[in-house]
Amino acid sequence: MNAIVGVVAAQSPRQETPPLEPTNSTSKWVDLVPLPIEPKGLPPDATELCEDKPGGLAWIDRMQAGLYRTLCLSTAGFDGFFGNARFDDEYQATHGSLSVGTLWDERDHWDPSVRFRAHVRLPQLSQRFSAFVGRLDPDEYVTELRDDFDTLPRQFAREDDDAVLFGLGYRQPGRGGGHFDAGIGAKLGWPVEPYVKGTYRLAQPFLERNLIRLHETIFWKEDEGLGATTRFDLERLLADDFLVRWTGSGTFTQETAGVRWFSNLTLYQNLGNGRAFAYQAGLSGATDADVEFDDYGLRAIYRRRIHREWLFFELRTSVTWPRESLLERRELNWGAGVALEMLFGERSSK
Repeated sequence: MNAIVGVVAAQSPRQETPPLEPTNSTSKWVDLVPLPIEPKGLPPDATELCEDKPGGLAWIDRMQAGLYRTLCLSTAGFDGFFGNARFDDEYQATHGSLSVGTLWDERDHWDPSVRFRAHVRLPQLSQRFSAFVGRLDPDEYVTELRDDFDTLPRQFAREDDDAVLFGLGYRQPGRGGGHFDAGIGAKLGWPVEPYVKGTYRLAQPFLERNLIRLHETIFWKEDEGLGATTRFDLERLLADDFLVRWTGSGTFTQETAGVRWFSNLTLYQNLGNGRAFAYQAGLSGATDADVEFDDYGLRAIYRRRIHREWLFFELRTSVTWPRESLLERRELNWGAGVALEMLFGERSSK
């Protein structure tokens, strides 16, 4: 367990780690880049991320609460290191990220990307309210039908191109491992496309090293009307350095024929020294579509910290077999991606 906790604690700004000595012109250039915001990592006491589970006076209540926090912290370690959407949603504070990169595959060729997101607390209004602005896939953000790794766009079956979104959010304090959050906002542009959504998230441990999560989202967006997304995650801590997660998610809207869905099985590996791997097998599709499975395949994601505790390099490789229509032949499709991500702000939760 200590090795996993180390993934989170390694991002703490209070950790006394000797600075890396510049070994080439690239390192010197990075050192000289001015930053308007002083970046911060995770809080020194990483358990603050998982302290929203109250414990009763009975020993069984304290044991259950402690088990929840232990598993939550282990999962947060991997999620926080990979800087993905799940961490942003479940441990909101004033924080953000900026990523620059590109994807390539044999089918669609090059897909350069610049993504950013920022969550800002509004303490003068209430600790429960926040503002959000970001450039990302608006359909995935509103419907919650999205992958955990969003430094780069999805390589296939994307509904929309990235766009700038702005919104206000509300978060209800967690009780018993669950909490509710809601948001209202719009995709900027002309015409403006508003959205409203609310999500209840529940996490419960069982059998010592397992955690089950349920996400239920109700939303409305102008082009699809009223809709709902249901997502299940089943996680097991295999060892201090390994976590496996199965994810199943489906979305239905007033304008959708059937249900859009995906299912992933992901193995996370902590390599230590600010390095980690994620290995994933995935399948996606839509019911009532001409092609039931529009894509399936394998991918590996390598991520490591470089130069600074808040700067990450990400490298991806994949092999998929996509097919959108009956007229298209399903063929092997190699892909790769590379990205640089900068985190800023403070990732903590009260």
